[in-house]
Amino acid sequence: MGKELEATLAVENLRVKAKHGWYEEERVIGGMYTINVRMFHSVRDSEQFDDLSASINYEVIYKQVLDVMQNEFHLIEHCCKSIFNRMKSLDQNAIWEVELIKEEPPLKFVGNTSFTLKG
Repeated sequence: MGKELEATLAVENLRVKAKHGWYEEERVIGGMYTINVRMFHSVRDSEQFDDLSASINYEVIYKQVLDVMQNEFHLIEHCCKSIFNRMKSLDQNAIWEVELIKEEPPLKFVGNTSFTLKG
C-alpha cells in the first residue's frame, strides 16, 4: 500500500478589474483585485501526475474565478464566499483556500485589504 502525500494545487496572483465595494462610487469606477486559490488534498506516493482527468485543470479554476468576479458585490467577503463555493463544487473532498485581495481600497495609507476562507 502506497504512502500518502499532501499535495497543493494553486492558481495565484490572478488580477481582475471588478466592480465591488460598499460605496456606489467603487462599484461604478471599479478596482483591481488579486485572487489566490489553493486546493489541498492527499495523493498516493505512487501517483504519476500524468492524467489531467485525475486532477483539477488550472484553466477551470481560472474561468470559475473570472465568472464570479463579473458579478457586483458590496463586500469582498461575499465575493470570496461565492468563489469558495464554486471551488468546493469542483472537489468537495479537498480543502480549498480562497484569498481575495482588494488593491488600493478607499482608505488613506492602506495598500490592500483581504479576506480568506479555507475549508
